Amino acid sequence: MSKGLISAKRKSGDPDCYSWVWVLPTPDGRFRVAAIEVPKRLVDDDVCFYEADFRTPFLRIVAEIGDIDEVVREAGVDPDLLDAPWNNDFPL
Repeated sequence: MSKGLISAKRKSGDPDCYSWVWVLPTPDGRFRVAAIEVPKRLVDDDVCFYEADFRTPFLRIVAEIGDIDEVVREAGVDPDLLDAPWNNDFPL
């Protein structure tokens, strides 16, 4: 498990959105596991967007690195698919 930002594509609950699960280390040593759904038009047109432009249907803060896989599964992704964001088109 990396201590850097990692992500994986997931099935979106909205056909007009792309969705990813991402794992982000927090400054206090915990990990933020979130699923986001971003409108396809923003991603496809390479438009800059902000938190107000997407939905976060799943959000959990994890204290132990060993608990991340289970939480990522709860978010709808196989943890083996987690990778560097540029390998799964995560919009940085």
